[in-house]
Amino acid sequence: MKLNKIWGYGQLFGYSAYEGKNRYQNDHILMTMKEDLCFRYEFKEHYIRLAFINKKEKVTYETIMSDFVLAKINQSRFILTFIDNDTLIGESPNLPTFTCEATLKKIKKMDAVIYNFDQHYLTYAYYKTKKTYRFVIHHSLSLSEAKKDIKHYLRINLDSLIKHYQSYYQKMPKCEDSKYESLYYKCLSVNKVNTHTKEGNIKRFWTTPNRVPHRHMWLWDSGFHALMMSHFNMKLAEECLLAMLEQIEPSGLLPHMITPKTKSNITQPCVLSWISYELYQKSHHKDFLKKVVSYLDKYLTYDLKNRNFHHNGLLSWKTNPDNPKCKCDECGLDNSPRFDFDEDMDSIDFSSYLAMDASYLSEIYHVLGNFKKEEEWNQVSKRMTDLINTLLYDKHDHTFYDRLISGKLTKVLTPTSFLPLCFKQVNQKRAEEMVKTLFNKKLLCTPFPFATISQKDPRFSNDMWRGGVWLHLNYFIIRGLKQYGYIKQAKQIRDITLKTVNKWYSKYGCIFEFFDSMDKVSPFKCARKGKPLKEPDYRKHMHAITDFHWSAVFTYLLIQNDY
Repeated sequence: MKLNKIWGYGQLFGYSAYEGKNRYQNDHILMTMKEDLCFRYEFKEHYIRLAFINKKEKVTYETIMSDFVLAKINQSRFILTFIDNDTLIGESPNLPTFTCEATLKKIKKMDAVIYNFDQHYLTYAYYKTKKTYRFVIHHSLSLSEAKKDIKHYLRINLDSLIKHYQSYYQKMPKCEDSKYESLYYKCLSVNKVNTHTKEGNIKRFWTTPNRVPHRHMWLWDSGFHALMMSHFNMKLAEECLLAMLEQIEPSGLLPHMITPKTKSNITQPCVLSWISYELYQKSHHKDFLKKVVSYLDKYLTYDLKNRNFHHNGLLSWKTNPDNPKCKCDECGLDNSPRFDFDEDMDSIDFSSYLAMDASYLSEIYHVLGNFKKEEEWNQVSKRMTDLINTLLYDKHDHTFYDRLISGKLTKVLTPTSFLPLCFKQVNQKRAEEMVKTLFNKKLLCTPFPFATISQKDPRFSNDMWRGGVWLHLNYFIIRGLKQYGYIKQAKQIRDITLKTVNKWYSKYGCIFEFFDSMDKVSPFKCARKGKPLKEPDYRKHMHAITDFHWSAVFTYLLIQNDY
């Protein structure tokens, strides 16, 4: 089992819902820093740095996963892991040191030291063995809790605890591509750390894109995460999808972002019928389809009624023209140049997603024996597909575009232009035309394909949706190529994608949110709605997110050849 042993800034370290109860509010989550065996507690207001070595000491890493680290410091054993959500335990030849950007108050007690800052408390105790120190660090939100005896934790058998955490990965499905075995287990680690227990208005297990810094539950992210989880924990995959669907409003609006206390008032791309059906095909759990079908119906009906802005049957995203850094949060492509027109458009992606998801809702109704509803949603899908092919296709460029209210196509080329190809919404002849455009090396087919805007566009860069590469779009394109018989090309894109993701993982130990389409610039050096810092620090400027959950999802699926 080749587990991660690459140290680098940005790896998440936290207690997972797979192990027991964890928390969204005042979460006990750490992030690895650039310096060896240095961590940062990522509390909301301030942070604490937790360090174990000085610059002269040599560190050899054995395993770095989301909830345990094994290493050697000058040949002495180092262990750091979790007992529960708020308690770290470990062994080290050095005592840990604590530093804080804010005032760090030190409260001495008989057997331990309490560090106090911003109503957070870290209680720290240790004892010395012949060669190393055994230590425990407990996080709490009250002084009375901080004063409780924690020394009993020091008696826990560390070796047994580590074997328990290792056994999680030993039970996982076999890695189908040995070249990427370490990356494969890293994907599982990212999934594990970004999974939460129920809290507040979220009544089930749920997932987040990344516990630092996004933290919340998001609509299509939740579906993508469930796709991966269905390979090894179907029950949890179904739970996490239901956790999202149960947030639906009486109107049918499914909010794009949820916290245990709040909801947004916009939605996101409709992919949950497709994902629900994918789960069913693996599990054959008809009861699960019975639980989700009414939510899915209500959700797609809302989109059809409330996003048909031009009353022509095609759908339009709700946009934010006054926010240049995020003109279309609802679309999920925050700063895409598609929305620089600052007007409502018939959106190729929204319409294509709806046609695709309606066809899968039709399939769900077929399984459930409701043939009237099956035909109803089948007709919705066909009508939308016909409109897409009639109104949004450019016969000269051999691709699809968004359409302005004037009827003019925008001519802004992005991978979303190819979603009708991905979702098998075009005939074979049109598919052949589109594939030629897709693989044009002067447009989207960059050294790391596919750029999120054409190289010919003056706005082309390595910024998020202005030239960066996103793995879910590559995954959709690979599926589409395979469906139309372009097996060789699908494998080519699969192999390039995995090779590039693995390249940057091998350097930093992270799986990134997006990548440079020219594959020249580190993800940390890519723009993300602003100029990148010399040294990454999301508290100063948000860089490409590290240990990003849906990137781990699609990396995992490609490694397992599930497309």
